[in-house]
Amino acid sequence: MPYADIAPLYRDLNLAERFYARARYGTAPLERVVALVPAETASLVEIGCSAGVFANLLKTRRPALEVIGVDADERKIATAVKTVKGRTGINFLRADAFAYLQTSGPHDAVAFVDVLYLFPPVQQDELILLAARALKDGGVVIVKEMHDYPVWKRRWCRLQEWVAVRVVGATEGTGIHLRPGGEYPGALAAAGLEVEAFDLNRGYLHPHFAWRGRKK
Repeated sequence: MPYADIAPLYRDLNLAERFYARARYGTAPLERVVALVPAETASLVEIGCSAGVFANLLKTRRPALEVIGVDADERKIATAVKTVKGRTGINFLRADAFAYLQTSGPHDAVAFVDVLYLFPPVQQDELILLAARALKDGGVVIVKEMHDYPVWKRRWCRLQEWVAVRVVGATEGTGIHLRPGGEYPGALAAAGLEVEAFDLNRGYLHPHFAWRGRKK
């Protein structure tokens, strides 16, 4: 099973942290998102990295890649830092997403993997614009979020996120802002990026979708 490739990084963590990492990998098409990172990419910043599951998977699949995970949640960054285990080329930082993108770069790639929905649409667009401005020429912004179809998957997604944010408190944010998926290409294009769309929904209970915008 592919998860076994990153499982040792979480083995020494507590039960809740191990469960989160396994569930995160099992319920999202993270391998397919890794495949969206262009071959020529030398470095990538993940905004909203949480416990580092996607960042660690990316580093495992692309060992030469420099990976930085950024999250404002102190607890999640503390968990992610525990997974570094002396490896080079992967780092996790506690930072505000807006401030980080305004002051860092230029980057080869910036990824938002199931995090933008925690911000109101206006702030989502602002983050995408800041990410685009922080890119090198030819760099990419990757947005992985939920689309509107199939409808039953969208409804299931809303219920699950409501429980995670409002009931369990496992995810921090200003609320749940699952906007129409068709708005993301427009936000990327408005930031001056050439957009490609990728349907990642097959085989999952959620309507996974991704968009990749390249700086001209």
